[in-house]
Amino acid sequence: MLAFVLLAVVIGGAFAGAAYLIIEATEYQLIELRLAHSAARFFEHDPPQSANPFAGVTAAVGTQIPGELGGLAPGHHELHLPGRDVHVLIGYHAGERYAIIEDTSDFERLEQLAFVGLWVAFLSGVLLALAMARAVVNRVIAPLTSLASAVQRDDLREQPQLLNAADEIGVLARAFDARASQLREVLLRERLFTADVSHELRTPLTVMLGAAELLSARLAAQAELRAAAERIRRTAAETSVRVSALLQLARSPETIESTLLSLRDLVKQEIERCRPLLDGKPVSLNLESSGNVCVHSAHDLAAIAVGNLLRNACTFTQRGAVRVVLEPTGLVIEDTGPGVPPEVRDRLLARFVRGRAEPATGSGHGLSIVKRVAEHLGWAVRLEDGPQGGSRFTLIFVSEAPRRTRAMSAISDRA
Repeated sequence: MLAFVLLAVVIGGAFAGAAYLIIEATEYQLIELRLAHSAARFFEHDPPQSANPFAGVTAAVGTQIPGELGGLAPGHHELHLPGRDVHVLIGYHAGERYAIIEDTSDFERLEQLAFVGLWVAFLSGVLLALAMARAVVNRVIAPLTSLASAVQRDDLREQPQLLNAADEIGVLARAFDARASQLREVLLRERLFTADVSHELRTPLTVMLGAAELLSARLAAQAELRAAAERIRRTAAETSVRVSALLQLARSPETIESTLLSLRDLVKQEIERCRPLLDGKPVSLNLESSGNVCVHSAHDLAAIAVGNLLRNACTFTQRGAVRVVLEPTGLVIEDTGPGVPPEVRDRLLARFVRGRAEPATGSGHGLSIVKRVAEHLGWAVRLEDGPQGGSRFTLIFVSEAPRRTRAMSAISDRA
C-alpha cells in the first residue's frame, strides 16, 4: 500500500509541478510581455498617448502615478490591492517615471481555481492509489499471507480456498502441500526404520549380554580372558543403551522424558569408556571442572553427544592431550590432533563427511549424530580451531538456533 501511495505522490507531484510551470509561463506571456508591449506602444507618439493600447491596461506618467505605486522600483510587480489585483511595469522614459498598470483580478481568480484544481486532482490521485492498493492487498497480498501462515502451522490441507484457487496462489499452495506430503512420508519411513532396527537389535544384544556375563563368571580364575569377556559385556551393555537412545531420537523432542542430569558424572563415565582408545598413545585425557553442572536432559541422548565427541578426539589424537572443560553454559573438548581442513569445516557435521584426509576408521556418522542429538535436546554444536593446532568442539547447553528438528518432528507426528 505504501508503494502504491508513493508512486501516486511521485507521479501526481510531477504533473502538478509541470502544471504550475505552465501556469507561470502563461502568466508571463499574457501579462508581463503585454505590459512591456504596452509601454512600447505608449511612447510611440510624442507626446505619449494615454489611450489604452490593450483592454484593461492603463498608463500613468509622473504625478499621474497612484500613490500606492510610488515606492516601487523599476521592473515588473504583482500587487494585491484592496478589492483588486494588479500587475505593474515601472520604468523611465526621457528622464520621466512611468507606470503601465493592468487589472488582473479575473486572471488571479482563474489562477487560484487552477491551483485548487491541481490540489484536488493530486489528493484524488493519492486516494485512488490507496483504494487500488487495498484492492491489490485483498486480491494478492492477503492470500499470500494466509498461505504463509498455513504453511507455518502445517494446516494447509484444512484451507481448501487456497488449495482450490485457480490463480498462482493455488499453484503455490498445491506445490507446498505436495512437498509437505513427501516430507511426511520420508520422516515416517525414517522413524519406522529406526524403530524397527532398534527393536530387532534388542534381542541379539540381550543374548550377547547374557552370554558375556556367564562367560565372565566362568572365567573368574583367568584374569586375561575374564578381562576380554568383561569388555564384551560392557560393549554389549553400552550398545543396548545406544539402541534405546536411537529409539528416543525417532520420537518427537516434546515427548522425551527429561530429568535433572549431573553432567560431571556423565562426562566422567564417558571419559572412562574412551580411555582404552588411548592405550599405547602418549596422550593425556583430563577433565577440568570448577563444580557440577546440572541440566534437564535425557541421559542416553546426552551420553551419545558427549561420547561421540570424546571418541572422535581420542581416535585422531596421536600425541599430546585431550582436554575436557565443563562450564555452566557448555562442554568444551579440545585435542592436539591434526585439526579440521578448511574445505570440509562448514559441512563437517553432515553425514558421511570425515574431517581428516588420511584413511581413518569410521563412516562419518559420529559428528552428524552429535548434531542431531544436540538439536533434539535444544543444544548447539560449535567447531573452532584448537589453541594447539587441533580441534575445539563446544556443546552449548542452551541453543538460540531455530528448533528446526522439532518443527520437522511435528510434521511427522501429524503424518
